[in-house]
Amino acid sequence: MLKKLAITLVAVVFVGCYNLDNVGGKNSGGSIREIEIAGSQQTGGTTTPTTGGTVETKPQQEEKIVSVDVNDENVNNYLTIIKSNLRTSAKKVDDNIRNQYTVPIGETLVFPVDNERAIKLSTSPKNANPKVSLTNGKVSFRTVYQGQYVLSTYVNGSVNRKITVSAISKYDFNEKDLYKLILQDSEKRDKDVENAVTLYKMLYPAGRYSKEVNYLFLKYAYDIKNNSLINEALAGVKNDFSSYSDSEKATILRAAKLVNKSIFIPSEVYNTNNSDLKNALNEYNNSSKAPVDRATSTQVDNRTVATEKNKAKTQAREDETSIADYAREKVRSVVGGISGTTSTATTVASAKSKAGASTESYYEKGMKNINSNPRVAIDNFKKSLSSEKIQDKKPEIYYNIASSYAKLGNRAEVTKYIRLLKQEFPSSSWTKKSEALSNLIK
Repeated sequence: MLKKLAITLVAVVFVGCYNLDNVGGKNSGGSIREIEIAGSQQTGGTTTPTTGGTVETKPQQEEKIVSVDVNDENVNNYLTIIKSNLRTSAKKVDDNIRNQYTVPIGETLVFPVDNERAIKLSTSPKNANPKVSLTNGKVSFRTVYQGQYVLSTYVNGSVNRKITVSAISKYDFNEKDLYKLILQDSEKRDKDVENAVTLYKMLYPAGRYSKEVNYLFLKYAYDIKNNSLINEALAGVKNDFSSYSDSEKATILRAAKLVNKSIFIPSEVYNTNNSDLKNALNEYNNSSKAPVDRATSTQVDNRTVATEKNKAKTQAREDETSIADYAREKVRSVVGGISGTTSTATTVASAKSKAGASTESYYEKGMKNINSNPRVAIDNFKKSLSSEKIQDKKPEIYYNIASSYAKLGNRAEVTKYIRLLKQEFPSSSWTKKSEALSNLIK
């Protein structure tokens, strides 16, 4: 019976990560219960992960964080709890006006405001995009990403005050232990790695092992030749491509080739002496399976780099995907490090309709032209600086503009954007990468 129940939940947490109003899920064990939060308006007991790796139902009790053994069963059990809360819209209601609140991830926090007319998200953890609304003097806030969020309230168009919301995990899964579990599962090609990676991304949006986790997930997806997972995993590794080892770069390129996915390859990568990486570069650029649009020779690099993926084939595959599969694919945006959405759609079908109708951002247009048409890329990247909502992309955009100008041989503009990058984001990984660009234009 529990197996049947688990199967029916196959789309829940993943849709919740993509669109918090859409519920569907992954494999999980144990029964489903609502969670009782002290002071909240809800009923039911608590189905909890335990240190012994089993599920038990406990009576209602005050909220507290509990340390648990990090194993696949407890990971799946906690995801089941989050699925249930997303599906049932579990609420934690606080009737007091405060400047600080705490809410478990997956639950909706409801609190009043003091005659304030508008509210806006000011800061949030990397890649996190919570659902926030203000209706009839009540704020509703929900996220599946752990961390601190700052909301700004407004009166007559001016900021009135700042509200801090701490989204917490009810269970303390040690980050290093969770990473070790992902490593073990990926080596065994165990499907549980998908759940473990998802939970890692929810609990540690900017975790210290994020780069390693993203690669392990890609390697797992490539090993089992799952094109859907590869596409999602590539989104997580592309921004750190230069920082991976030569053998890891080779795997990333072969995975990209397998799914006709274009990725940005820094020109310095072609200077490698690693034979495996050289072979992977040649396979990626010369294979008939690679994207059809190629870059022309430039002053910085005389090699060609693929830049476009086959849109028609991707769209056709998505149209043929069932609603459950679509939900599973979209939630992997969590795995790939892509932020969620604040859409108010209430069904997977409506989410699919919106996705099909969405337009490309300036950033996406820039990435598609970065190798084949640097001038067009520069124009779109500059526009994205004022329109891009996710500010953590700004250092990458500066770098991409500088890189595009380098391909055009414009040293002055390269120097300008590298200087901006160093001034505004001195500790960014993109600032470190820009050193290679500086050397190229000397």
